Amino acid sequence: MANFNFDGHKLFYQFETTYRLLTDKKVYPVYVEYSPVGNCNHRCLFCAYDYIGYQSRRLDRDKTIASIQDFAKLGTKAMLFAGEGEPLIHPHLEEFVEMAHENGVASAIFSNGVLLTPKKAERLLEKLTFIRVSFNAGDKETYHKVHQKDDFDTVVANLRYAVQYKKTHNLSVDIGLQIVVIPENIHTVVALAKLGRDIGVDYLAIKPFVQHGAQEGYHFEQNFSLQEVEAMLDEAESYSTEDYSVIARKEAFRKYHERTYDHCLALPLFSVVLSDGNVYSCGPYLGDEKFCYGNIYESDVQTIMDGEKRSEILSFAKEKLDCKKECMPNCRLDAINRSLWELKNPSVKHVEFI
Repeated sequence: MANFNFDGHKLFYQFETTYRLLTDKKVYPVYVEYSPVGNCNHRCLFCAYDYIGYQSRRLDRDKTIASIQDFAKLGTKAMLFAGEGEPLIHPHLEEFVEMAHENGVASAIFSNGVLLTPKKAERLLEKLTFIRVSFNAGDKETYHKVHQKDDFDTVVANLRYAVQYKKTHNLSVDIGLQIVVIPENIHTVVALAKLGRDIGVDYLAIKPFVQHGAQEGYHFEQNFSLQEVEAMLDEAESYSTEDYSVIARKEAFRKYHERTYDHCLALPLFSVVLSDGNVYSCGPYLGDEKFCYGNIYESDVQTIMDGEKRSEILSFAKEKLDCKKECMPNCRLDAINRSLWELKNPSVKHVEFI
């Protein structure tokens, strides 16, 4: 089975970048997330972006293409098109993916899959590293309850076409599913594992719900512990085959509230471009002016990345931001921060004796 390493990180495959981080040199984002649109065609119960408000806005085509080219020049390795809304709504998303590809940048999409029509699949799949479909139930009734739309059959049909197109054209793109485990869908996780195998996707990722501090529409007091869900996760994983991986993110369940570092050392590696053109430090602080580097409509990417505002934010994160109290659990940079903090502040004695 393929090793996707969802609960770890891949920073040490970027040796030069790791060295620059550890020696306090300037580092530009290795990974950039774009939010092409502010609106979405679903209203998932647990949407982490509800506090932004599903605004009817989208990134300007020309400015976005210019920013993709600029990030590529700075050494960005990967771009994810996802964010606050459904990225496939954007009329120029295919062009964004193609521009990243032409500039040697790997790209991926997070989508609910409703608009992954055969026409879009045929244009996108050849240029993508992966596409991950948010599919948060294993049956129609629960899907409707969680996604609040009756698109179960549409998404399954789109996925079947994408899988067949990939096989027919011998493409390397990975087509995956992801379910966020909440009380409303936990009873269908195993059924979804079976369905993913039947459709022929490459993997299903099973992850815990993470409560964002500003989230407005969905709350539950205590997340599932690994002990509560491990038997179910093991059963789901039993449907893995040589060509299909069910990946239960047990470390994410286990470490839901645990942090081993005080401050954020990994922030230089990451940036988010919101649908209004604002460039932020990371996902959990979208909309917070204190973590906004600038705007691609007002400045080019090089100016934003070299700007005083970014420098101030990175210094604050590295020296003063209390990650244990102020940051949401299981953030995307968590695993990287664990490793960087350990290298900077060893907990192991006698590290000289390698």
